[in-house]
Amino acid sequence: MRTASKYPADGSFTKEAQMVIPVHIWGHALRIWLAAVAALYVAFWLQLGGASSAAVTVAILAQPTRGAALAKAVNRIAATFIGAAMSIVIAGLFPGERVGLLAAFILWICICVFVGSYFRGFRAYAAVLSGYTVGIITVVNIDTPQKVFTTMTDRVAAITIGILCVTLINDLFGSPSVWRELDRRMGQTWHDVRDYARDVLGGAKDDSDRAGMLFAAIVGLRDEVDIVAHDMADGRHRAGGARSAMLALVEIVQQVRLVSLLERGDPLAATIRDQCLAALDGDRSEALRFLARLRDDELSRPDATVAAIGQIQQAIRGVEAMTHLEDGLLSLREGSEPARDVRLPHRKEFFFALQNAIRIGIAVSAGALFLVVAGWPASVSALMITANLCALGTTVPNPSKFAVAAILSFALAAPTAGIVHFYLLTDSQDFVRLAIAIAPVIIFGGLFSVNPKIAGIGTTMIVIFMVLLAPSNPQTFNALSFFSQCMFVGFALGVVFLASRLVWPVSELDKQWAIVRATEKTLAESVTGGAYSLQALSIALASRISDYVAAATGKRRSHLLKGLLASNDLSLASAAAYAHLEQSSDNPAIRSKLGPLRRALQSGNSRRLYAGARSVLRHMQAGKAGLHEAQLSAVTDLWSAALVVERERRRIRHFAGRGFVSKGVGRWS
Repeated sequence: MRTASKYPADGSFTKEAQMVIPVHIWGHALRIWLAAVAALYVAFWLQLGGASSAAVTVAILAQPTRGAALAKAVNRIAATFIGAAMSIVIAGLFPGERVGLLAAFILWICICVFVGSYFRGFRAYAAVLSGYTVGIITVVNIDTPQKVFTTMTDRVAAITIGILCVTLINDLFGSPSVWRELDRRMGQTWHDVRDYARDVLGGAKDDSDRAGMLFAAIVGLRDEVDIVAHDMADGRHRAGGARSAMLALVEIVQQVRLVSLLERGDPLAATIRDQCLAALDGDRSEALRFLARLRDDELSRPDATVAAIGQIQQAIRGVEAMTHLEDGLLSLREGSEPARDVRLPHRKEFFFALQNAIRIGIAVSAGALFLVVAGWPASVSALMITANLCALGTTVPNPSKFAVAAILSFALAAPTAGIVHFYLLTDSQDFVRLAIAIAPVIIFGGLFSVNPKIAGIGTTMIVIFMVLLAPSNPQTFNALSFFSQCMFVGFALGVVFLASRLVWPVSELDKQWAIVRATEKTLAESVTGGAYSLQALSIALASRISDYVAAATGKRRSHLLKGLLASNDLSLASAAAYAHLEQSSDNPAIRSKLGPLRRALQSGNSRRLYAGARSVLRHMQAGKAGLHEAQLSAVTDLWSAALVVERERRRIRHFAGRGFVSKGVGRWS
């Protein structure tokens, strides 16, 4: 069989890839099957109740890379312990009280969904898992509270077995590492950023759509950056390098945008652009030395201008970002400690977190009310499946697509589970027969789970298949029970679908509106002295642009995107100016000017900002303040803020009009 190394990064299939499935994908599917079989065997051997949970855990942890599987496993076991502890608490508070117990469960799952909405990736999954675990342990035993502790221990044991089996099989059969694919994607993103920088530095007009797409590509690396720490023994250093490189890519794009605002005919600006272009090609040490000498020469001149100092210093920052990028990529590849380690913020909006919590509360409450009125036997199982799927739907970008994918998965899983259950397993209780019977479905779902476009269908199909099959020792063959379980899953999927469409759905316009409001708020806080971590702010603003690019389409997108980018540029420059002025406040000459400098930032008047930067520069040149890095940075940031205001005033006013200006905090002239 002819093999290919990987699928394209965008998840698309070429014609050749459609004809031939690479060996490493077959290996991933076979590892899922082996881990599921091993987990079932151990659970049967230990005679655990609900042994199928071990196989379901394997299906949930079916990630194509070792680091991803371990990262999800760590979050899953932690969430299970939290949910198990809360199950005991709720069962103890409401023994035999149906209404109180159900109300406590719905409140708990809403809290977990609210918390999970502030996270991303596997942390969000862990938050909602700790919510619906209470239902699996406590609500299922609403009429038999004495079984809560036994159910809890069986579930914890089954999940632990599943995690251990996945880890062991991945290690034995060489599951691929995360960092290699992340390194490839970062290299491709750096190639795109370098092309953008070359074009802008070469004289091309800055393209806001292109800058927005670059920010989206950089932020798209976040999920892999978050899990690379679980990849290998030195994963902590690799993750630190990946975070540093990701931040460096964002900083390079931001610096290039500032350079694009400079006058084209300025000889100094042309010299600086030439040095930046040389640094892009790899000669960064020489470029840094040249720019440092140029800055020192300019500072020694009595007629030095803040524009010259600002341009040179911004170029130095851009080249330093390239150096950090190179160091971060080296740490990612070799596992060495990076020169800097940064923390990436978890930026979510309160409005959407509250919206998710309310939607889940309404959906689960409505499902519970319907089941109580309907009087279905074993309707608690339907309620649990409804709560599980509703909660999991909040961890994905598009709950409606999740519901549709789950329905398609159910359409594939239900018939196959019925065939395996009633046609392939009825002749004997042989475990080997069970292992062979489930192999085609698990392998087929594993092949699906590798392609990003249909990964949700493949993984969900395996999970639903194992839930419906419910392998046990001895295996039972009750057609009515199987049909009821299928009906409950179908009911739950219907509730999830309706909830995503009817219960306060999040539209693309809602997302755009939230981004614009958040941009206004950040700008208002930045120009009025709000305390920010500059590194975290850079990533947060890039993430916001990425969200907008994903949510907005059409002609209006470009216009609003330009305003968002300009507002973010001013937010960064203002926050940096406040931070560096605060660092310089130990000097009496600078401290005496803090009030006027802050008022200059709040006013949004470019002339006052230039004047403030010149006053700090004069004190540095006169020797009253001395050459201090923080003061030099303050000069640069004040000049950058003035430059952005001067060139992007109209666009910024569009966003600032309903922000701090209307509250009387600042007066924009």
